[in-house]
Amino acid sequence: MRTASAFLILLTLSCANFAVYEKQEMDTLYFGTQKPEGGVVSDAEWQQFLADEITSRFPSGLTTWEASGQWRDQHNVIERERTHIVQVVHTTGDEGKIAAIIDLYKKRFAQEAVFRVRSDVWMPR
Repeated sequence: MRTASAFLILLTLSCANFAVYEKQEMDTLYFGTQKPEGGVVSDAEWQQFLADEITSRFPSGLTTWEASGQWRDQHNVIERERTHIVQVVHTTGDEGKIAAIIDLYKKRFAQEAVFRVRSDVWMPR
């Protein structure tokens, strides 16, 4: 009986811990910098875009870093380029903000795509 009581208490306590977390989404966005007409997105252009379009939509926080990326183009050629990566955790209702950022970057810098990876995450309340 004591074992069953101890198990029940542990089970109850472990379930209580789930209440302190909430499900959110994490998007990781990969922004290539090669422009189709030649040249690259400059550091100044990137910093301006980050401030005006990304940080303004997610002022609570985000993480950025630089990387080297590669992809296969429409002619089957491997292209390599400098890439800016942005990772942001947000609520499900922020989908429109992510879509707007992607669309604006593609239009402003004549990009074919912005690669996006989405994951569910559990964040403390």
